[in-house]
Formats: sequence, structure tokens, C-alpha cells
Amino acid sequence: MTDRDRIETNRDCGEDVAAYALGALDPTEAEAFRGHLETCVVCRDELTAFQQVVDVLPMSVPAHPAPRGLRRRVLRAVANEPRLTAGSERRADGPTSWLSRRLVPRPALAFGAALAIAVVAFAGVELSSSSSPASRVINAQVTGHGTAELRLTSGHADLVLHHFSPPPAGKIYEVWLKRANRPPSPAGALFSVTAQGDGDIDVPGDLHGVAQVIVTPEPAGGSPMPTHAAVILADLT
Repeated sequence: MTDRDRIETNRDCGEDVAAYALGALDPTEAEAFRGHLETCVVCRDELTAFQQVVDVLPMSVPAHPAPRGLRRRVLRAVANEPRLTAGSERRADGPTSWLSRRLVPRPALAFGAALAIAVVAFAGVELSSSSSPASRVINAQVTGHGTAELRLTSGHADLVLHHFSPPPAGKIYEVWLKRANRPPSPAGALFSVTAQGDGDIDVPGDLHGVAQVIVTPEPAGGSPMPTHAAVILADLT
């Protein structure tokens, strides 16, 4: 049989190509499909096209662990694509092959495969964004008890405190931004801490060119210039 004859005989082939490329067929189905590939040029060509997409997809974003159960949900979505019952598309001019007994409408399969690939690609982009190399955590120097971390993400900063002492009576903590060869400027953030000494403070302002983020205790309402030595100092350089 020539390749052209195989194309004519198997013009309904291809229903399981996407599922095979994504690893969604069970072992028995996969083995049967591999046998079918040896005699069907249509399915071989379609598998090559699908496999190129599947192979390139993991390289399109940095590698990060996928959420637990993601692969299972994608494969379940592919497996749940509607299948026609045996005989509903049976040809009258000859016996039915194993493929024609479990036909999947080609448009539905194409949609299912595209949906599965889109879900994996979207998950990869989301994981890449959430684990962006721009994220950075700086352990700040603390005077007294407790810990302080400055968390930087895309130019934005949060100051996270644990077990830190509250400000002295009548005082409030103020955040300052220190640039090279310039005095500290107020960031516009005043704060205290919880009874447990915890705090999560948004540091407003542009951090471009900032060398240090400083915290000092200041009179209630804040000060235009620091009046006390730093109790927290995060070095960004």
C-alpha cells in the first residue's frame, strides 16, 4: 500500500495524536497507537507537529516545580473530551479499525489539545512570574531584639518585622531612604508593631538609587530629619 492509499484509507486518523503526544493514553491504547503509526503517514506527520510544540513548551519559561496535581488535571481534561460510541461513525464499505471504534471528533480533539497546551503554558508563565529573579530579600541589621527583612520585588519594598521592640513611649517608627552623598529623606511611612512585635510595612517611593533603608524612632507625627540613631538598617548595595 502506498502512502497515498494510506491517506485515503485513514482520512479519519489523528484522533489520538494529541493525547499520545501529551501522554494521556493508557498503556494499552499507547501500544496500539504505536502499532498504528507504523502504517499511517497521516498520524506520523500530525504526531511530529504536535511533538514539536510539546518538546519546545518546557523551554519557553524558566523551569520551576509545577503545582501538585496540575498534570493530573490536564490529562483528565483531555481524557474527558467527548468520544463517539462504537458504530456511530462506522463506515459501510469495510471493517472498522481500532481507531474508528473510538473516534473523537477532530474539532473537539483540536480544542482539547490546544486547551491542555494553553493551561501548561499559562502555568509556566505564572510560575515564572511568581519566582522572578527580580525578587530579593535583604536581612537588615537590627539594634536590640527581633529580626527585620526588606523584601524587594520589581522596585517595590516591604519591611517585615518579627519580635521587634515597640517604639519608646510618645514615639513612632519612621522609614528613611538614603541615597549616596545625600542625607536620608523620609519615605512617608510611620508605623508601630503588634503586641508580638510583628509588622509588615509598605515602603513607598522609588527605590532607584537608594543605598539604604533606615528606621528610626521619632516623635509622633514624624520628623523632617532623623533625630535618633537607626534601629533598623537595610543595605541595598
